[in-house]
Amino acid sequence: MRHVLALLVVVTATLATGAGAALAPTRTVVEATRITHLSLTARSVVYAVDENASRTTCAHLKLWNTATRGLWRFGDSTTRVCREGPSTGSGIATVATAGQRVFWVTFVGGNIREYALWTATPSRRSPRRLADGSSDADSGEPAIVLGDGSRDGVAYAVEDTVTFVADSGARHFRRQLERPVRLVVAGPGPGVARVAAALDDGRVVTLALDGRVLSTSQPAPPVTALRLGPAGPVVQRGTSVTVGGTTVTLPPAGLMLDFQRGSIVYANGSQVRSRHVSTGADELVRQLPAREGAPPLFATGSAWASGETVTWRAGPSR
Repeated sequence: MRHVLALLVVVTATLATGAGAALAPTRTVVEATRITHLSLTARSVVYAVDENASRTTCAHLKLWNTATRGLWRFGDSTTRVCREGPSTGSGIATVATAGQRVFWVTFVGGNIREYALWTATPSRRSPRRLADGSSDADSGEPAIVLGDGSRDGVAYAVEDTVTFVADSGARHFRRQLERPVRLVVAGPGPGVARVAAALDDGRVVTLALDGRVLSTSQPAPPVTALRLGPAGPVVQRGTSVTVGGTTVTLPPAGLMLDFQRGSIVYANGSQVRSRHVSTGADELVRQLPAREGAPPLFATGSAWASGETVTWRAGPSR
């Protein structure tokens, strides 16, 4: 198995106190161009690397197994259109991973954007196309919705249909819902719940590993962020995040990134913060640069990206 070469720097964590010490970097990968997307499942980090200025290298993604330090490159053939210099743009829209399997969505086009979902593994590097779609770029609604992965797999949606794929590539289920899906996420929910999907009318649906619909909420304002936790779906609408029967209010610009160990991890500008649901305690986790209109690249577990650098550290986020 041939690993793709990259500059891999191992950094020794120093003893200190406070949240900054909890995030002392242990391993870092440096790429030639900036990181645009990042996701983490267990100790597998997947990230997208932007095209270079001369377009001799198009956007691609890397899978970083932080346990073995393996590093693999994918997606070059799926983004090669960048060399034609399309004025309407092209690249990678989002990424996800489950174990050794990576998923990524590519796009090309302007007013009408064409999207494609791909998957591959280190042992089967040739990309396999899973789905296609198109949407109006001004609508803000992607044609393919890809959720962060879990140990059970990665969920994605095209229009009103949710598909859940395991690390092996086998399909757990494909389920058509009542309305188009705007957000989807996988994770260990209460009982047998493993996937949650937010519909375009604000309803949230939870599904079992076999695709059974376990619950459906009432229509409500649009969902801006979604996670699945032990108490069920963790739902952000506007500045309010609902966790079970508790509602937490975030700052006006706050966007939930994750729900972990009873705390909402959220972005507020360039800050990544953690707010404990039961106590209200709020603390700074990490300060990271963020592109305008996008949250910092941070995944609890924890991994984060800044410019051309990706960092992973063992242990909790705080």
